Amino acid sequence: MGRKKETISKKAWQRAVNVLLWYPDTLKEYAALVDESMTRDPERKGGAGKPLAPDPTADAAIRLASNRKAANKRLEIEAVDMAMSTLTPYEMMVIRRRFWDLPKHGKRKPRQYDFLQDLPYSRRQMIRIVRRTIITVAAYLGE
Repeated sequence: MGRKKETISKKAWQRAVNVLLWYPDTLKEYAALVDESMTRDPERKGGAGKPLAPDPTADAAIRLASNRKAANKRLEIEAVDMAMSTLTPYEMMVIRRRFWDLPKHGKRKPRQYDFLQDLPYSRRQMIRIVRRTIITVAAYLGE
């Protein structure tokens, strides 16, 4: 008997592909959100009197934890990091080259497998690696 293929919906597949495509930018945005929450002064925003916590670090942690955008970005980063941790170095190179080493012009979309022929994998193997990674990311995101 053959292995049972894991399947996910088209919507979940597309979301996981987008998370992989935008991963480098997501890292930068999350770092900016963390930096902003650590350096922002709650008194300047016109808050109601005293900050919630007397400790500025605790206040920054509370702001970061309550920031929905930061929580979503952190979840996406964790999903990609977890999926990448299951890959070998050459398999990571397939994902890196397919999703992150993109041309500087045009739309952001995955690079074709024909551009990855210098890697030590056949086209079929690369498709399996990418599929496994996308399914792992989608599963972590709860899709």
